Amino acid sequence: MFGFSYHGSPRPPFDGLIQMLILSHNYDQTRQKSSVIVSVDIPSGWHVEGGDVGGEGIRPDMLVSLTAPKLCAKKFSGPHHFLGGRFVPPSIAEKYKLRLPSYPGTSMCVRIGKPQKIDVSALRENYISPEFLEEQVDSNPIDQFRKWFDEAVTAGLREPNAMALSTAGKNGKP
Repeated sequence: MFGFSYHGSPRPPFDGLIQMLILSHNYDQTRQKSSVIVSVDIPSGWHVEGGDVGGEGIRPDMLVSLTAPKLCAKKFSGPHHFLGGRFVPPSIAEKYKLRLPSYPGTSMCVRIGKPQKIDVSALRENYISPEFLEEQVDSNPIDQFRKWFDEAVTAGLREPNAMALSTAGKNGKP
């Protein structure tokens, strides 16, 4: 909502708009809806160096810093922080001792800040299979493997060659 030279407390009508966004975002978080606030360069209501000094600024889910992160970005606690643009010539970066990340390929933005937390359990693929009965297993383990592998390929599984192997002794313990 504001340019880079904005300072002071938000004034009408923007103060009301910021409060509506904050209240809407808080409501969505309690109701588990999917509204997301993205701030570009500096979140509205924040001081360029001090961050959300008065506690009335927007708390974005994502911050896209332009050129280089501003000092207030140290106060950003959202899950996604990106740096956008390849605008800093090497001579300027050296002069001001900026430590900017490299951009992959021809990308114009790069993720910075803390890495996103990944729920490993959400990555798990659940495979439903029929009951496993010992009397239905081929006595030749190679033939049994071929049967299982062919079934996995026929079923169109994403990774039919992915597997886990575990062994146990006659007492049933690893």
